[in-house]
Amino acid sequence: MKFVLARSRFFRATTAALILCSMTAASPLRAAEPSVAAPLTLDECYRLALIQSETVAIREQAIKRSEAQIFNALSQGLGDINYVWSRQRQDLTRDEGSGSGGSFPDPDRTESKFTFSQPLFQGFKAMGAVTGAGSYTKEQKHLWIRAKQLLYLDVARAFYTTLTYRKDILILGEIHSFLEQRIKELEEREQLGRSRMSEVLTARSRLLMVEANEATVRGLAAVAEYQLEFLTGVTITERDLEEMPNDHDDRGLADYLKFVDTRPDVRAADYAVKTSRRGIVVAQSGFWPSITLNHNQYTRREGPTNKVDWDTLFTVNVPLFSGTETVGQVKDSIAQLRQKKLLLTLAKRTAALEIKQSYQNWLSSRKELEALGKAVAAAEENYKIQIEEYRRSLVNNLDVLAALESLRETLRNRNLAHYRMKGNEAAIRVAIGEIT
Repeated sequence: MKFVLARSRFFRATTAALILCSMTAASPLRAAEPSVAAPLTLDECYRLALIQSETVAIREQAIKRSEAQIFNALSQGLGDINYVWSRQRQDLTRDEGSGSGGSFPDPDRTESKFTFSQPLFQGFKAMGAVTGAGSYTKEQKHLWIRAKQLLYLDVARAFYTTLTYRKDILILGEIHSFLEQRIKELEEREQLGRSRMSEVLTARSRLLMVEANEATVRGLAAVAEYQLEFLTGVTITERDLEEMPNDHDDRGLADYLKFVDTRPDVRAADYAVKTSRRGIVVAQSGFWPSITLNHNQYTRREGPTNKVDWDTLFTVNVPLFSGTETVGQVKDSIAQLRQKKLLLTLAKRTAALEIKQSYQNWLSSRKELEALGKAVAAAEENYKIQIEEYRRSLVNNLDVLAALESLRETLRNRNLAHYRMKGNEAAIRVAIGEIT
């Protein structure tokens, strides 16, 4: 009896806590739109994407559905209380309805009552269902967090891709100005007979090639802007994007690998194992006897039993044979538990792999950027020297154009490496689950 009372208090306390949590739940995320004139940062784009994303909203609703399963599980142990009203009418002939002393039963009888049904023991089925639903809710919450982190990576890639192409357009514009100045100088020299017309035509050809590249890059920039608009839900075409300064990180690969067990998707897989373990408890309850208490409290009765105000039925149901259904459910639950354990192992190995790959990509892109920074300085110096030597007739026009071509490609490669490194920084933060 003490066990029954303690169990009943457990279910009442759990129900009250769940109702209180549902009443005090926070309202959905809503934020004010940024000023049209204000530049957008990566964090601002991410905030807008959290509001816009259907994927994150779907995950959030999955949490609410899992919380509803807790209430469903609690109902198995809390019992039922009902009010029942019934009216019975029957057709009785004199011969069929005659009783002792020639009395007849009332052919029109009304009955009303309160019914109480309380399961006292179900083989720990209710407890297993409640704890399993709780761990399933935690699993869905961590998957929701992981969905937001993956959304951050998508936003970061679209953000830095857009900046890459916008900066590339500026680089091509500078090269375009250099070539225009070069053509103007060559035309002046050609009028003085110090340059050939072919040199002017060669420079113009290079100018047209730069314009063609610029048209291609503008198209790619528009595609990247559309992707960022899709994620954030705001127009990007007329908005400036503000790049935040680099955060220097001295952590090594060993430090990053410590985050494997705390990554949300790994923790979700761990809670999935716990949910499956509770499922075995629920399946095994089919082997246990069930004890139920049913009580009827009558408010109105007619007929021979009108003096009976209440009755109580105490039932013990011992399962002796029900085919192989329960055995099959237990075996299926055990197989599901083994699957979840394997998925947990796979999640940990995948997390470690993604951290290693992200770290190596970030490390190589940082070294590449450092080397290209030095290469840009050398290319700029070489172009200046080529210009001076051409004016002194030490080199020809093709040497100058080749130096300018080298400067253009080096500048574009450095720009690409810079934003690739920024994207890899975001990727490693997502790989270790650092985004909140």
